[in-house]
Formats: sequence, C-alpha cells, structure tokens
Amino acid sequence: MNAEKTTTKDNRPRTPSSNNNTATYRDLVIFEERLRGNMTRLLKRKRKYETLLVGLFVSLAYFFYAVFIDPSKVFMFHLLNTITLLSVAGGLVFFYRSGMYSEKIVFAQKFVPHCNIALSSFNLQFNTEQGGGLSFLTKIPKQFQDGFESYRKQYHARKKARQAKLKKSSPAQ
Repeated sequence: MNAEKTTTKDNRPRTPSSNNNTATYRDLVIFEERLRGNMTRLLKRKRKYETLLVGLFVSLAYFFYAVFIDPSKVFMFHLLNTITLLSVAGGLVFFYRSGMYSEKIVFAQKFVPHCNIALSSFNLQFNTEQGGGLSFLTKIPKQFQDGFESYRKQYHARKKARQAKLKKSSPAQ
C-alpha cells in the first residue's frame, strides 16, 4: 500500500503536498473573504458616522447663525435655537470625547494598514484594489501563487453558480 500517493475520482495521482496546498488555498480564500467582509462592514460604518458628523457640523453652523448672526425677534424661537445650539455643541463634544470618532472613523481607515502589518510575517498583503484581496510577497514561490490564483477563480465561479442556482430555485415573490 502506497501511503504517499492517493488517487482522485478521475484516477489522477494526488500527492499529500497537493492536498495540503488545496486545503491551504481554501483556507486563504475563506480568510480573504472574511477580511473583505470586515473591510466592507467597517467602511459602511465609517460612512454612517461621517454622515452623522457632517450633520452635526451643519447643524452647529446653522444654529450658530440663528443665535448669533441673525437672532429671531421672537423670544421662544431664540431660546429654542440657543438650546439646540448648545445640544449640538454638546453632541459634538461627546462624539469626540467618548472616543467614537477614533473608534468608528479612524479605526476603519487604519484597518488595511493594520492587516498588512500582521500579514507581512506570513508574506501576504491585503490589497483594497478590486474590492480587496490577498496578494503574496516575493518570497512565496510563483507556483504556489499561480495555484492560489486558479483556485480563487474556481472558488468564485462555484460560488456564483451556487448563488445563481439558489436564486433560480427560490420562488418568485
């Protein structure tokens, strides 16, 4: 019994190293999908909080104008504008002092550089081009890189086919 070589369904000999490479490729593709998902989620959250921040600044500018530049002649409106100005200013102070700015906006900007620092010890790099993906540094053999690229293409083709099949089989609503 030859323990070093096994055969596949099409009687092609398969060595343990190709099995290991296939498992490694699969793990790398799943890892890449997870990184891409995290990046997308963080960027959406960043946009949401940037919109909130812009809204707070626009509100601050408007109520500053309504209180100091062109105050209302009606006392109640002036009082409401002043209270709202103080509330918006307090909201901005809270936004920065609570760490929400650094946690929600700055962290999303630093996600890819942090990933690349961590991945550099594995001779990998996470690129944001084309939606994000792993690329290898020069120390990884070209044969392994090419194998990963072909596995990645096959994986995404299978995934697309699976999604199309699910879409086709689901009842139209």
